[in-house]
Amino acid sequence: MNDYLETTALPFGMRDSREQPFFSVNPGISLEDALCHLAHLLRCAYDSAYELTDAAALEKGLVWSTLHHIEGAKGLVDALIAAR
Repeated sequence: MNDYLETTALPFGMRDSREQPFFSVNPGISLEDALCHLAHLLRCAYDSAYELTDAAALEKGLVWSTLHHIEGAKGLVDALIAAR
């Protein structure tokens, strides 16, 4: 199997009080599907950050949304890299 063809299992992001991850990337997701979802996550993060630039006051929901999408994107990339 060539490098970067599919993901490996990899937890990412926030953890609970027992250090259990809330989210993880599942193994075996194809490179094409992972990249499509990565593009979606990054677009959502961009849109949330863009909305924050127009906000009169700090909107914590948009901040958390942006961080969540960036964490997901990073987790997906890390899972692709870890599969090599």
